[in-house]
Amino acid sequence: MPIITINGTIGSGTFEVGQMVANSLNLNYVDRMVLAEAARRVGSPVGVLVEKEQRVIRFRERLGRFLQTMLERSAISGVSGEPYFGRGVEMLPAETYTELAGDASSSAQQVNDAAFIDATTSVIKEVASAGNVVIIGRGSNMILAETPGVVNVALVAPAEYRVNTIMHREHLDQAEARAYLDQLEEARLTFFRKFFKVEATDPNLYHLVINTGLINQDAVIDTIARVATAQESSQETAEAAV
Repeated sequence: MPIITINGTIGSGTFEVGQMVANSLNLNYVDRMVLAEAARRVGSPVGVLVEKEQRVIRFRERLGRFLQTMLERSAISGVSGEPYFGRGVEMLPAETYTELAGDASSSAQQVNDAAFIDATTSVIKEVASAGNVVIIGRGSNMILAETPGVVNVALVAPAEYRVNTIMHREHLDQAEARAYLDQLEEARLTFFRKFFKVEATDPNLYHLVINTGLINQDAVIDTIARVATAQESSQETAEAAV
């Protein structure tokens, strides 16, 4: 039952690689449903996070809507309909980092942060317990650090590669993409420091660190699949010996 987590620098291809690895090994791919289910458990109305419109929404405007939606009513429960629509889907996890990495300005905010992390941890552990899954982002490598058989992958890439990824994904010009990337990456790093007390860039937190800007994508997929398969075999052997 392979369990693979994929985290990494913003724009390094975690979503694309994760989907391809899942397809290659016939695994479930889990990304946005973690946020949706965690939000449901803490009573946040995530159903209106992203509008169905196709126009480009500026980062600060989109982030503002996200913050307002996630924090304004902690008493509301349930998720109505598909929580994410249209373009910008890929960057929502990073925007979650931005929201959670902010300083808590009130006791209510502190409770929301703790509740959200607890719910996210619970969801990720439940998903992992079923096995056969690729889990994207949200500190999943830290949450599952003590889970036997998990393969934690970190993706990195040169700045220009990541800027180009954001330009194409978010339909931004180069300057906008670079600013967007810098903000989200700093938020990601702060997220790990705040909630897990680690540096997200520490290679010791991962089984594999792969530079997607320097390695052919097929080779990236094959490498992750091979390591996951080997890890699964080792885990099965260890369990049989007990």
